[in-house]
Amino acid sequence: MNVDDQREVICGGDPDNYLKAYLKGLYFDLDDGQEIKVIFSSEKFPFNNEKFSEMVKAAKLKLLNYSGTEDTKTLIIKK
Repeated sequence: MNVDDQREVICGGDPDNYLKAYLKGLYFDLDDGQEIKVIFSSEKFPFNNEKFSEMVKAAKLKLLNYSGTEDTKTLIIKK
């Protein structure tokens, strides 16, 4: 499984739009059935499980697992 560390990304102050664009890109980058582990900074992306799930689903992907700590949010996403 590939891992994509997005903790140091600069999202221009709009994490919502950045995440939407990132997930849309993942849709085109992943092969059917492929999984990826993505790590986000909790500070830059202060979303909860429900918000991440909603955005992943809107990108026609599937959120397999979500875990969050004070510092990071980790998602396992499948196409």
